[in-house]
Amino acid sequence: MNETVRRRSNTRARLIEAAESLLAEAGMLSFSIDAVCKQAGFTRGAFYSNFGSINDLLFALYEHKTRILFDELSAMPPFEPGIDLEKAVERLLDAVPSDANWYALRAVFALQSQGSNDIEQALHEHSRDLQDRLMPFVGSLLDAAGLAPAISLAETTQIVIAAHVGAVLQGALVENKDELRRNSMLSALHGAADLEPADRTLYALSAVPGGILKVDTASGDTATLVESLSVVPDGVVLDRENNELVFTHMGEPDEEPVNGSEPPFYQRNGGIRALSLETGAIRTVVEDGAFTTGKQLARDAATGRLYWSDREDHGVYRCEADGSNITALVRTSGSTPSEIEDQCVGVAVDAVNGYLYWTQKGEAKGGQGRILRAGLELPEGADPAQRTDIELLWENLPEPIDLELELDSNLLYWTDRGAEPDGNTLNRAQIPAAGDRGSVVEVVARGFKEAIGLALDHGRGVAFVSDLGGHVYEVSLASGQVRVVLSGSAMLTGVVLG
Repeated sequence: MNETVRRRSNTRARLIEAAESLLAEAGMLSFSIDAVCKQAGFTRGAFYSNFGSINDLLFALYEHKTRILFDELSAMPPFEPGIDLEKAVERLLDAVPSDANWYALRAVFALQSQGSNDIEQALHEHSRDLQDRLMPFVGSLLDAAGLAPAISLAETTQIVIAAHVGAVLQGALVENKDELRRNSMLSALHGAADLEPADRTLYALSAVPGGILKVDTASGDTATLVESLSVVPDGVVLDRENNELVFTHMGEPDEEPVNGSEPPFYQRNGGIRALSLETGAIRTVVEDGAFTTGKQLARDAATGRLYWSDREDHGVYRCEADGSNITALVRTSGSTPSEIEDQCVGVAVDAVNGYLYWTQKGEAKGGQGRILRAGLELPEGADPAQRTDIELLWENLPEPIDLELELDSNLLYWTDRGAEPDGNTLNRAQIPAAGDRGSVVEVVARGFKEAIGLALDHGRGVAFVSDLGGHVYEVSLASGQVRVVLSGSAMLTGVVLG
């Protein structure tokens, strides 16, 4: 770092520290520039080289303390399943500041924002950041305690923040400040949560031998719903209206798997089936042979339409809820330098904004992976092999597999089974605006064994990842910490939450 820049950075930091000390000593937000300079050991010139006014300094202090809070939240370990709600709240309160001055700063700037668009915008950004950072912890806290939000998790988090801020500011007037904070948080959480235990069920597909498992994500206890399928299931969704698991399959493999590796599939014998969770009966949705290798499956809850990728036949398809009107939406044959780069695997549907997302994984461990999108509807008269609205969002990824959207946070998540260190990972990135390329990819968690399936628990701030190594993992979306839910199972592919 340039010496002048380093000195200025140190000067700024010491002025902020001086303001924090004066605030703690005086207990008020009104002090002079001279007082700050004296406390920091600098001249007024040094002050004005960094800040235009006391308000600028105080806002920098507010931002500084906000960053500290975010760091504390990022370092906070996940809650253990079954933890008592009071203990979980105490752990959360250890990470959230109880400094009344910080909240007083926030209140003062909230009042001042009425005359300043810049302050108002900055405060809104901080509030959104605080809510976004805190939301996964509130969700995982409720989940660990066996509860679920009765309202949206975002609204629950807003209530928790309001209760805590009020308790801290009111704390100056009561004898036991910590007890007030704890009781306020508990009351807010109890008021915003369902009293019934949260559903912890995950359904996982077993590839070889073909089957369907029901997994308790808290205990890891597993029940086999279906076993000894001759076909290899891959993608799965839950049809809540009909209480069915709907799943794609890749047909029967061309050869027997060797040493746990995935066998080849080139025969056109893929299809879609549905398992009744009430009776255990399996019915055909799309006849075997309608496509080649059915991979990830997505469902539009509003219409019941099903969307899936066909790996060996190089395309993305759609059908109605009853399996009729099979439509090729995208055909990728010949769109890349090699046939294997044309293979489509993951699929996700954004019915709100009208987009279809999919992955093309490329050569195994080849670093050729891509994520693309196009309009959800095939333009009238358009050829799915010649679509002009396809956008390449990310390329040269290790080997992306399954996709999941989190529209509330404008995030796309995906598993990757490619070469380490950036393969065998759970990843996320901001969803780009129309016409833009994808932004920087964040690796949320590493160390999986051929990562495939992905299910997001938006409410609790966790993801579930399955792999061909026979594991199911729970990943904190806030900290990236991984908990093994299930191990020692058969090769696992798609997963879906109950």
